[in-house]
Amino acid sequence: MTIYRYLALPAESREKGATLLCPTCHGLVEEGRLTPTQVCSFHANPVVRQRHFARDRLPFSSEMPHLIVGGSRLLRDTPIPVTVDGEPLLIFAPPRRANGATRISLRLAAPDGTPVQIIDGNEWLPTDGSWHFLLRGDRYSIMAARGDGLAVLRIVARNRIAVEHLRATIKGRRIEITPDWLEIDGKRHIDRIGSGSLIGLEL
Repeated sequence: MTIYRYLALPAESREKGATLLCPTCHGLVEEGRLTPTQVCSFHANPVVRQRHFARDRLPFSSEMPHLIVGGSRLLRDTPIPVTVDGEPLLIFAPPRRANGATRISLRLAAPDGTPVQIIDGNEWLPTDGSWHFLLRGDRYSIMAARGDGLAVLRIVARNRIAVEHLRATIKGRRIEITPDWLEIDGKRHIDRIGSGSLIGLEL
């Protein structure tokens, strides 16, 4: 996930370009536990390339991820699990480079039900504090500051992602998704999302 923030770094480091930090490292910077000098050192030796770094619980895979969502069947080769009135809630795509991360896009709703893009290809879009992102262990949590919008994704393995909880009201339609079921306007369904197609379920 890419969240843009700015940190005053020594002049020599600025000549090397921007340093991208994961949300966990951003938090350490804000708490004062990572110094500007330590951040500069990430240019020469990024954490994800260090030998001790475990990538197993991060979505680094050249394949489309298998999805655990809406029932007992594992979804394969399904980039868009669900759309609501033509709005794709989640989109998964393989990385642009072989050793990159799975690209995740998320579209939920503003408090008035208007669709809003939260994440686009792993880039965090909100700049007004209307949405919050939390990385805890192997879970990505995205929450609306106002309203009930929510998405929680768990990285089960490098090429396996569980939609632990997704909740939104888009264009007057309420949808809630867990690994085990899908609920549309109060009616619960199991195994309605198809596998092996561009869109698993159109609502």
